[in-house]
Amino acid sequence: MEGGSNQRGGGISSSSSTNRGRGGRGRGGSSSSTGGRSTTNNFNADTDSNDDINNLKFVYEDDLKLCRRFLREYNTLAKPFKYLDIIKQIEEGKLKRIIIELDDMFAIRENIEGELFGSIEFVERIERNTFTYIRLFTMAIDEIIGDPLDKQKIGESDDPILDLLLTQRQQRSRNDKDLNHISSTFLPTIGIQNQNGKQQPSTFKPPTSSEYPKELIRRFEVTICPMKKKSLSPTPIRMIRSLHIGRLVTFTGVVTRVTEVKPMITVATYTCDGCSAEVFQEIKGREFMPVGMCPSTVCANAQKQLGGGLTLQLRGSKFIKFQEMKLQEMADQVPIGHTPRSIKIFVRGELTRKGSPGDVVTVDGVFLPTPYTGHKAIRAGLLADTYVEAMEIRQHKKTYEQLELTDDTRFKVELESKTPDIYERLARSIAPEIYGHLDVKKALLLMMIGGISKSMRDGMSIRGDINICLMGDPGVAKSQLLKHICKVAPRGIYTSGKGSSGVGLTAAVVKDSMTGEFVLEGGSLVLADMGICCIDEFDKMEEADRTAIHEVMEQQTISIAKAGITTTLNARTSILAAANPAYGRYNFKKSPDENFNLPPSLLSRFDLLFLMVDRPNLELDRLLSEHVTFVHQNSKPPALDFVTFEPEFIRAYVSVARSYSPYVSKDLTEFIASTYVGMRKQESETKEPFTYTTARTLLGILRMAQAHARCRAASHVQQSDIEEAIRLIYKSKDSIRIEKDKKQRPTNIPSAIYDLIKNNCKRSDRKSAKYTDILPQIVNAGFTEKHLQDTIEEYSQLNLILWSEQKTLIKLVE
Repeated sequence: MEGGSNQRGGGISSSSSTNRGRGGRGRGGSSSSTGGRSTTNNFNADTDSNDDINNLKFVYEDDLKLCRRFLREYNTLAKPFKYLDIIKQIEEGKLKRIIIELDDMFAIRENIEGELFGSIEFVERIERNTFTYIRLFTMAIDEIIGDPLDKQKIGESDDPILDLLLTQRQQRSRNDKDLNHISSTFLPTIGIQNQNGKQQPSTFKPPTSSEYPKELIRRFEVTICPMKKKSLSPTPIRMIRSLHIGRLVTFTGVVTRVTEVKPMITVATYTCDGCSAEVFQEIKGREFMPVGMCPSTVCANAQKQLGGGLTLQLRGSKFIKFQEMKLQEMADQVPIGHTPRSIKIFVRGELTRKGSPGDVVTVDGVFLPTPYTGHKAIRAGLLADTYVEAMEIRQHKKTYEQLELTDDTRFKVELESKTPDIYERLARSIAPEIYGHLDVKKALLLMMIGGISKSMRDGMSIRGDINICLMGDPGVAKSQLLKHICKVAPRGIYTSGKGSSGVGLTAAVVKDSMTGEFVLEGGSLVLADMGICCIDEFDKMEEADRTAIHEVMEQQTISIAKAGITTTLNARTSILAAANPAYGRYNFKKSPDENFNLPPSLLSRFDLLFLMVDRPNLELDRLLSEHVTFVHQNSKPPALDFVTFEPEFIRAYVSVARSYSPYVSKDLTEFIASTYVGMRKQESETKEPFTYTTARTLLGILRMAQAHARCRAASHVQQSDIEEAIRLIYKSKDSIRIEKDKKQRPTNIPSAIYDLIKNNCKRSDRKSAKYTDILPQIVNAGFTEKHLQDTIEEYSQLNLILWSEQKTLIKLVE
């Protein structure tokens, strides 16, 4: 459009375009055609778009030159001609997204004598007006790529729109060139524009890409990545204000809601029923008014005869992927007494599916306002909603397997894994400010490491995650242990049972404000997928809500059938529950069932159940009071006889440990089977069973044995791993024995083991017993092989036991 006038929006005249003498033919300046009709003088309706582009080039002429030279001339030793190589891959269809890194702006200054970028002001202009510079970089890339229709052949492109346009071009070349009427029209988003004038016949000319909207044939998207120093210090969501409108911002949050990926139309293509003209409408927002009448000159002069109705051609239109996310600010960024704030994120193209509910992500994007629509616009008045147009989404590590460890950290982990007491030291490093509870901490360590999940060919799966319940009196640091585990685990969710409903734990069906459809919003168990879900005050939950997690604890899935939605969600999480007894404190005059007030179906799903009772003990109470006082005075635990590991190292060690897949050899089958049978027999002989030993207990032994083998960085499970798992199970059983039963049990381990050996000899009417026969009985009683060997050594010195030289036969001395 050079010096030409035009009409906009139904006859409203506009000034001629001013372009510093650089006027030129607008899009579609040459003749245009569609499917088999000859051409006339091309009807140009993209005046507004051309004016916008020309004005942009006029105002930002110098910056456009900088963008163009930056793409062409960026060259470093590490990445020679980085952006030209990316553009080449885009032309070949290997990439669809080009990321402009602002840090490269400074790298290029050092290599081209600083003439390309004179100061930091250029980068600041990009950060202040990001979308404008995205358009400038896009125009520069379009100039470098040229006409994509000239470089593609039918069938070579994986894009159906390019193939369609190429097919049309080939068809036009074969059609009769004597037909007289055809027009191709580009319609901008703000209105339908008509150009009056007489038709002038012209010769046929194959259409070029300039006759189509650039957005229609463009096969790439441009995003701008901020400087790393700003990415490392993200802005809190609460601090994003109106001064950030249009600016590039970086913030971190938790994904609370994600919509399904939907196709969003960016260029609508219509075909006129009367003159067969093509009409293009470029869509810039989320809503648009479809074109109803053909704006071409042919239909304008003969509207009554031809009608001029338009039909939307979906195959010729362009769609991109669109997704809406909702981010909530981090818990440590919420001031005391305030509720967490949320922000909407619009994600397009290749950035979709970069996050799921529960993920912690860092988003680089442009903060923008959007007006309300519909009835909300009437109520809102001058107010506007805000959102962030995503430029980059960096997902934080949500599982141990995805942690990226440095070489130094990995070397330290491998070095520590070879020490014999690493299992003990790691357990003591869990919440070192909490005194005691060493066996509980060992169990929590094994829970973080976990076993190996197995999937069968028929679809059945065996969970590898370990579930633990801490039942105890108030004030024994149950909640502190739960919160510490959430801190150490990369993906840990903490929730309180009293404030959690079954829907809040599993999934809720909510109505999507954008599409009006019902969608699922994951609860705590879904958000903790591949992590740990800590549920405090487990006993305070309603029974109907508590039954919602039965499926999660065993099948590790959540089945939903409501509001027309029937689906199954993954909840591959370990459950760490803390509860108080039914009477507030544990009452030893009552049976364990009366104290727990939990159904057997739920108790059997816990691999370990520890009872943490606060009993008066002069020595322990004195040590505990000194420990608590020191922590209160110094804000750190007292010095121990070993160096505790930091939570970061524990997380790294667990990450490496989970990379091992130890297997259970066939040699341990008999040992495991006899141990399980002994536990069942012992429980059947108890008048008042205090725990439930089922087949799930056997699977729990295997899970904890695999976790212990992983902790040793071993490739297979040894008998010592099985013994440690059985020891923890017996420790959990011992913790919930009633008082009178505990008084009947000997407290001296060597004496208890000697009695077991003596009783075995009496039953067999012999004075000796094989070591291999005694060992399973010792393990069934809750002791380890080391306890047996120490007892034999001690009683051998007392001349009460004789041990053969081969250490295979044990003989009693009368």
